[in-house]
Amino acid sequence: QDSYIGTSHFGFCTDVLHLNFPRPFRGSAVRAMSVHVDMKNLPNLPGFHMPTAKENHPRPQTWNTVNGSRMEMKEGLSHEKPKFVKVIKPVETWRSGSLPDSTTRNMFAKAGAQTGVEHCELPAWDAFDRHVLRFYGFFKEAVVESNLENYRVRNIVFFYYLEDDTCHVIEPRQDNSGIPQGQFIRRHRFPAPGGGYLKPEDLQVGSELQIYGRSMFITDCDAFTRAYYEQAGLEQGPAEVSELDPFNATRDAMKVNCAAAPRTYEKMYREVMLGGGHVNADMQQFLENDRKVLRFFCIMDDLATPQFERRPFLILYFLSDDKVEIREMYPLNCGR
Repeated sequence: QDSYIGTSHFGFCTDVLHLNFPRPFRGSAVRAMSVHVDMKNLPNLPGFHMPTAKENHPRPQTWNTVNGSRMEMKEGLSHEKPKFVKVIKPVETWRSGSLPDSTTRNMFAKAGAQTGVEHCELPAWDAFDRHVLRFYGFFKEAVVESNLENYRVRNIVFFYYLEDDTCHVIEPRQDNSGIPQGQFIRRHRFPAPGGGYLKPEDLQVGSELQIYGRSMFITDCDAFTRAYYEQAGLEQGPAEVSELDPFNATRDAMKVNCAAAPRTYEKMYREVMLGGGHVNADMQQFLENDRKVLRFFCIMDDLATPQFERRPFLILYFLSDDKVEIREMYPLNCGR
């Protein structure tokens, strides 16, 4: 009886032990047989363990320079452990041919799926790159220096970035609101009310969210956010109606309501005959048609150039002062 250790194509040891038994004598019916023994099932004793090739050769790094000063980069002290998520990996398309796989191929064979659908772990910054959950909501703010209202509803848009669990809140700008609007809370990790940080499970349509002492009510979310939660098994509730405050109600009423008696030429004539009603015609046209513009698309066949060219233009007619503007729509990389 003799034995040998199986080796790969490049001479690295494997974990299979081959035992060969020769024929006892000529003409016998007993043939030579080979027994495969998996060395992983043997006890971990001296002489039974086979050397294996390492897949990873990490070197720890403790000190680093941050903003010009040395800092101890330790997990849990200066940074947290990277978050990994499970994703579907593509089907393996590697073709070996007649030659055996190399040691590198055997080592990285687990990187791709062989058959069917399998999963692998990827860092969240790679799997969830540019994946953002968007929610809509509002919060109430007290108004103490006005006799027309005692509170105001401020609409917000809440963004949650899945790649690093950070959030930020913006407030859509509103004309003549008297409030500085835009970015409301900069992007960072929001603390959760019960400790720790905010997670996607804490965001639900129809619930209240406590952020830095403000109670924000979530009313709706976009289609991508609903699809993400449905895939995770957490469906969002139906959209809620945003509350209307007295300030916005007054502004909406100003847009809808009109004068009881519209101004006519007969009314203007009688006012002038009585010594009043001197209306500035230019100012009246400006007040009625401000920010109202007619837009026309047109083309011009330029025959003055050696080659025939069709150039697109844009004609704007301003109803407030009867002025016309012509703009040429330059194509990309035209050189003009």
